[in-house]
Amino acid sequence: MSEEKISFKNSNGLKIVGVLERISDDKRVVILIHGYSSNKDRRSTKQLAEELSSRKINSFRLDLGGSGESEGDFGKQTISGWVDDVLSAIKLLESKGYSEFELFGSSAGGLVAMNVALAYPNVKRVALKAPVSDYPTQRLEHIGEKGIKDWEEKGHTIYVNGEGKEFKVNYSFFEDTKKHVMYDKVKDITCPVLIIHGDADTAVRVEQSKRVVKGFPDAKLVVLEGANHALEINGDKSYANKLFGDWFEKK
Repeated sequence: MSEEKISFKNSNGLKIVGVLERISDDKRVVILIHGYSSNKDRRSTKQLAEELSSRKINSFRLDLGGSGESEGDFGKQTISGWVDDVLSAIKLLESKGYSEFELFGSSAGGLVAMNVALAYPNVKRVALKAPVSDYPTQRLEHIGEKGIKDWEEKGHTIYVNGEGKEFKVNYSFFEDTKKHVMYDKVKDITCPVLIIHGDADTAVRVEQSKRVVKGFPDAKLVVLEGANHALEINGDKSYANKLFGDWFEKK
């Protein structure tokens, strides 16, 4: 096993940083896309990389623009921009000899993964962890119409993540999400897709996944009873990681 930190440029010339965990000479690699305000080195992402490594599967986890070690102002990022980051990562990996790409996306990273699969039809397989399929509705549920209006009028809002860290987010992010409501778009994602969502998720309602799964040509939804947004059941997410590992391991 070798672990290599790699820097590359996205289409806007910003430095994006990722970590390639090479387990075998297989030309297949799973790209791990973290969630909103997270990064490649968060425990949840690294745990999944370790799960894949234990199964002799190569992985590449990257910091989306404005996150972790990657360049960019987080408040100015958009879903469209993050899709470009991942497509740029695919070009990098192609230059290193990889030819089979699979995607894992967590929460907002799940929304990014779906859009990457639309833009790069040769993706072989996708796994989604509590994905956001409809960001406008998700934001409306959390901050209400007044919150959306204030966001638009001020041009920015303050987002507080689960660890209490504050992020300034421009209204352009919300405007961009309107282009990425996935219910009708996923019909063009023809590769196999696995969605795992907890029924105790208060960040992204499981109803979004129950609706979006119906639109894919080849998708399966697993609802974990009692699991939160991190797919933890009584503080333990090992079962979900095993399910994702099984998914990527099967031929």
